Amino acid sequence: MAAPASLLEGLPYVPLSPYNGAVPTGGDSGADNVNVFYESGDISFMIVSTALVLLMIPGVGFFYSGLARRKSALSLIWLSVMATAVVSFQWFFWGYSLTFYHKAGKYIGALDNFGFMDVLAQPS
Repeated sequence: MAAPASLLEGLPYVPLSPYNGAVPTGGDSGADNVNVFYESGDISFMIVSTALVLLMIPGVGFFYSGLARRKSALSLIWLSVMATAVVSFQWFFWGYSLTFYHKAGKYIGALDNFGFMDVLAQPS
């Protein structure tokens, strides 16, 4: 059920309008509110999911160390943490660009967004 228009007139909010794709960088953050296209529920879900995955990493290390001999336990926990560090490094530098670049081939992207370069709005 929608609220009457008279109730919404005094509220300080920015109406959500779909992005028309006119500016490939998302717009100028100094002149426009480029965050209007992000839903707070979606962002909070991603933050909670990320926290749960980061809690799972030591759990995997403890699981692996429980399957091995006692003297190998610490090295297996360290192995799972270091594997996460390597994967995070690879995603930051070239994984994102190879996955989400819009102007590349059908199956794999290009390295134009290496290190998250030019993926957000223009700096203010």
